[in-house]
Amino acid sequence: MSDERRLPGSAVGWLACGGLSLLANAWGILSVGAKQKKWKPLEFLLCTLAATHMLNVSVPIATYAVVQLRRQRPDYEWNEGLCKVFVSTFYTLTLATCFSVTSLSYHRMWMVRWPVNYRLSNAKKQAVHTVMGIWMVSFILSALPAVGWHDTSERFYTHGCRFIVAEIGLGFGVCFLLLVGGSVAMGVVCTAIALFQTLAVQVGPRAGHRAFTVPTIVVEDAQGKRRSSIDGSEPAKTSLQITGLVATIVIIYDCLMGFPVLVVSFSSLRADASAPWMALCVLWCSVAQALLLPIFLWACDRYRADLKAVWEKCMALMANDEDSDNDTSLESGIPPDLVLEHSLDYSYGGDFVVLDRMAKYELSALEGDLPQFYPLRPLQEDKKQYLQIAIRACFLGFVFGCGMLLSFSQSSWNHFGWYMCSLSLFHYSEYLVTAVNNPKSLSLDSFLLNHSLEYTVAALSSWIEFTLENIFWPELKQITWLSAMGLLMVVFGECLRKAAMFTAGSNFNHVVQNEKSETHTLVTSGVYAWFRHPSYVGWFYWSIGTQVMLCNPICGVGYALTVWRFFRDRTEEEEISLIHFFGEEYLEYKKRVPTGLPFIKGVKVEL
Repeated sequence: MSDERRLPGSAVGWLACGGLSLLANAWGILSVGAKQKKWKPLEFLLCTLAATHMLNVSVPIATYAVVQLRRQRPDYEWNEGLCKVFVSTFYTLTLATCFSVTSLSYHRMWMVRWPVNYRLSNAKKQAVHTVMGIWMVSFILSALPAVGWHDTSERFYTHGCRFIVAEIGLGFGVCFLLLVGGSVAMGVVCTAIALFQTLAVQVGPRAGHRAFTVPTIVVEDAQGKRRSSIDGSEPAKTSLQITGLVATIVIIYDCLMGFPVLVVSFSSLRADASAPWMALCVLWCSVAQALLLPIFLWACDRYRADLKAVWEKCMALMANDEDSDNDTSLESGIPPDLVLEHSLDYSYGGDFVVLDRMAKYELSALEGDLPQFYPLRPLQEDKKQYLQIAIRACFLGFVFGCGMLLSFSQSSWNHFGWYMCSLSLFHYSEYLVTAVNNPKSLSLDSFLLNHSLEYTVAALSSWIEFTLENIFWPELKQITWLSAMGLLMVVFGECLRKAAMFTAGSNFNHVVQNEKSETHTLVTSGVYAWFRHPSYVGWFYWSIGTQVMLCNPICGVGYALTVWRFFRDRTEEEEISLIHFFGEEYLEYKKRVPTGLPFIKGVKVEL
């Protein structure tokens, strides 16, 4: 059987294995979360890697498999835009996986080689910034082939989805080889150092002399309440297991992704051509490593949770009711709670240190012997995370630019480009208008990118529906008049919401206020003379308009029902506070002006 004929047969296997790996990696993420009371950098990176595998098998690999199956039909018409989506997402996720594995090995090396420095440094925030940087760099680099960085003498997208770097172009191929090669080399070096350090302190005649135990440190306030803590050294067995897990992940990645991709890319560049066996090799290796990761997580006692714990974790996530511990880990940097006043008392017993909040000192190096404390200057107050703001703004601007490119493309994805522009503009303008109107309430949450779990699930559902319907029923996505009507709804909703925010000024807040501030006044002019809740009306029609614009029948109905129920409960909750704030004044206003939302009258008041 030739390699060309093996592609459709392998496509069925990719879909089956991809579905299995989706469930397995989702279980792995929930299992890790169920076993950890608080997220740590290493667990965060492991879950990010599992999520990357889930995206890889559900978007590019599933898309390529469906394309290969549909090519067997005589009435099949090639979709150039679909191939561009596949190529960009595949290389984005390949680079993200590559960098995530390297970051995982680096963090483990840092943790075992310099344990105190790791615990006192801002490791958690660095891990978050690393993941954000990984995705931004991967997405930008992988978008280049889709926007034109390839051999323009042959438009390979029009003939078949040939995604090997020789077809995409020499420039991208060389950059890709250097990035993957450098990542593989760094991962191997970091893993070797971590393994050597872990074994050196546990094995050999001088193992006891080399071992350094970091004590568990707890900071309490004057009432004895736990305020901050630093985790102590891991037990020897746990340390060996985690280092072994990271080393296994790096080895599997190198064997199933790093080296195969390097060999295939180098061979294709050298021959200036690609062969079907290259696609088979790369995709099967991607599916295999996605299946193996949850197995390795399950093999580690630290991350193995039973069905009951995973179920409770799912319920907590759905209810958005996870335990919020006031305990501030020192892994997020030295918190202000470690700034102590007057004299210092500490008791040391075994591996546990309790600090009394009595002196103005700062924790210093622990590598020597017992904890040492030196009188230093007071710790600086937390500053705004300008870098995170810049990253979010840059990401939204990049999404807007990609949306503009898709909007003017001659493909069935041009309406999705409208959606990308609308979505990125909405979130960016939310932050910008809040910064102008009410800077005191400004925060990273003002972007509304992390609005809620339900909001994220709804957005992902709309993307999945559009993609599947565009693959199987592309004519459904070409109803231009319907998409244009959806675009008008989006523009109307966006303008109305921003007008409400400007009219309310400093009275507008993304969070319902339960206490009246001194500057809080009842706004009844402008758009508030038309509707009692114009910002909700705008968001209501904006959200439904996005699905009308995408011609998503399922999500269109689902969005309408969900946002109606959400704003019904939200208006009642807000009006209870407003009646408490303004009394008869608001009740009179409530009689005169409707909510603006269909079939929603607000809270009922019986006098």
